[in-house]
Amino acid sequence: MKRSPLSRVESLIRRVVEEPFTWLAGNPLDPFRLATHLVRYYEDGPADSPPPNHFTIHINPADYAEMVGRPTELADLEAQVGEYVRLLAERRGIHLTETVSVAFAADPGEQPQRAHVVPSRIAEPVAEGTEVFLVDAGDAVMEAIRAVDAFLIVQGRQHIALDRPVTRIGRRMDNDIVIDSPSISRQHAQIRWRQRYFVLYDVSRRGQTAVNGRPAREHILRSGDVIALSDVMLVYGEGRDAPLGELASAVDEELDTTQLKPFE
Repeated sequence: MKRSPLSRVESLIRRVVEEPFTWLAGNPLDPFRLATHLVRYYEDGPADSPPPNHFTIHINPADYAEMVGRPTELADLEAQVGEYVRLLAERRGIHLTETVSVAFAADPGEQPQRAHVVPSRIAEPVAEGTEVFLVDAGDAVMEAIRAVDAFLIVQGRQHIALDRPVTRIGRRMDNDIVIDSPSISRQHAQIRWRQRYFVLYDVSRRGQTAVNGRPAREHILRSGDVIALSDVMLVYGEGRDAPLGELASAVDEELDTTQLKPFE
């Protein structure tokens, strides 16, 4: 008997969401096993909606840090998993017309050697090198973003609401936040909504981004974080807390009384 779309969705949830991908402690993540897990989305997914073309693999921050320490290997692993997914799908009679992209993400709520997968469709790919950035502007996502009520204070003066899944920051005029400074790259950083948090990404590839005084390529933002894009200072906040306003004022005073130097 042919299953209804609802039963297919329920099967998908049981087999993939409730059965997270795991691997043995001390052993590297097996890209072929992971790809086999991902192919389930195409086998059991609803036939009346487009299949996912992007998978975000949420893993424990310690596991992610180990991968980030070897960036070339991480990029190769992501590409390898995506290619395996396509090949396995073809072997099972599932013909994918799009490239499948995969990205690993650090998730503080995830256990070691365990991953949960979030499938999606890339609505607006933004290329920077080989990276692909996901934009998801569904109703649930926008509601979660509004609930956080996040914002940036730029140079202690300008207040900018973070009210979209992706905010692009740079010198080029097509960025969402344009900073007209020679020390800022044309495309310097992105702040992206990921599940429950806003995450800062350095996309300049020049290592000129820091959070709370420490160089950062990727950072889950918390209220009160001080972001340095070269010599331009921003404060990240959520809600309208008075202490954050005091912090912004302190940053403003520092900008007025000191000469900040660009990153070497």
